Order: sequence, then C-alpha cells, then structure tokens
Amino acid sequence: MALDDEELKARLQRLSDEVELGHGSPPATASSRQSMSTKSSTKQGWLQRLRYTACLPLAILALPWAQEIIDQVLFRGQWNFPVYPRSPDGIPGIFLSAFSHANFAHLLGNSIAFAIFSWLILAKSKRDYWTTVLIGWLGGGLASWLLAPQPAHGLSGVVYTLFGYLLVIGWLEKRFVPLVISVFVLINYSAFIWGVFPTQPMVAWWGHLFGFLLGIFAAYGMYREPHSQKDRSLRS
Repeated sequence: MALDDEELKARLQRLSDEVELGHGSPPATASSRQSMSTKSSTKQGWLQRLRYTACLPLAILALPWAQEIIDQVLFRGQWNFPVYPRSPDGIPGIFLSAFSHANFAHLLGNSIAFAIFSWLILAKSKRDYWTTVLIGWLGGGLASWLLAPQPAHGLSGVVYTLFGYLLVIGWLEKRFVPLVISVFVLINYSAFIWGVFPTQPMVAWWGHLFGFLLGIFAAYGMYREPHSQKDRSLRS
C-alpha cells in the first residue's frame, strides 16, 4: 500500500509540474526573464523616442499655425508680431516674431523645412535640438532687433539656424551619423545658402543670415570631440 501511495504522489507531482511549466516547456530562469524584460524595455524606449522625435516639431509648429488661423479668420491678416528694429515697440517681436507670418503660403514653406531639419537633428540629439532652436528663436530675434534694416517676422530665421547647425556638425564631430546627416543636407538643401543673400526684395535675407551664423555658432558650441564620445555618447 505504501508503494501505491508513492506512485500516486509521483504522478500527482508530475501532473502539477506539467501544469505549472506549460506542459513540459522548460522553466524560465531568472536570467532569461531579465533578458526578456530588458528587450521589452528597450523596445518600449525606442518606440517612445520615435514618437517624441516625430511629434515634437509638429507640436512646436502648432503655435504659428494657430496664430495664423486666428489672424486670417478673425483679423484678416493684421494680427502680426514683427520685430521693429531698435524700437521699444519691437521688443515683444524678439520673442513672438518667429511665430508670426504674412500668410499661409509663407508659413507652409517654413513649416516643411522646419520639420525636416528638426527630425534630422532629433535623430542625433534632443539636447542639441532644443539648444539650437532656442538659439535661433531668441538669438535670432535679438539680432534682428539690434541689426535688421527693417521689420520682419517668420520662422525662417530658426530654420536657417537648424540648417547652419546641420551643415557643419558632421565635419566637426567626424562621426558616422552626424557626418551622414551633414552630407545629406549639403546634397539636398545646399540651395538654402542663397537665402542669406539679398537676391529677393521681399525676403528678409538678414534674418536668414543671422540664423545661419547662429546655427554655425551652435554647432561649434555643442560638438563633441571624437576622443570624448565614450563619456558623452548618451547625451540626448
């Protein structure tokens, strides 16, 4: 009778093991569970970064688009915030002129270039992106207030700041990803450089020039030496 009890216990134990382990599948060890958790966390982090990269420029662009819609619908194009050079009335334009445009065509052209250049910088570094945008926005507004020959507004100064940064950062860092980005911008958007010259009477070329120089300044201020990359490669 004792033998029957032992056999019954053994069968019950095997049945319990099969149910618990998924009908004979090998148990997940602590290391395998940790590996699966790490892979899942990495995937979620990558997807979160991708969503952030895709949505951030669009969120910024929502501001000038909202302003332009309100301007055209309610004020018939008269609600603008240009920089008036060297005038107290132009001080608000230092902060607001980048989000003010003459019409939807003006805004659309700037929006496309802003989004593309933003995505390219975000593919490299979030910190570089925010720094470059702020330099172009506030630095460009201040430069226009101090040095511009006449009032102007629009996002193109910030666009040229992003363009200037992208054009030189790869040659400064001499790393694969930034260099590929700089070459891509050089090949596909080199025609932008003509915008810094007074070739079109209705275009505020000086704002483009200020932005472009500020972009180069931003690149020189933020680029990382190749030998220090190991310590700073995670900066984003």
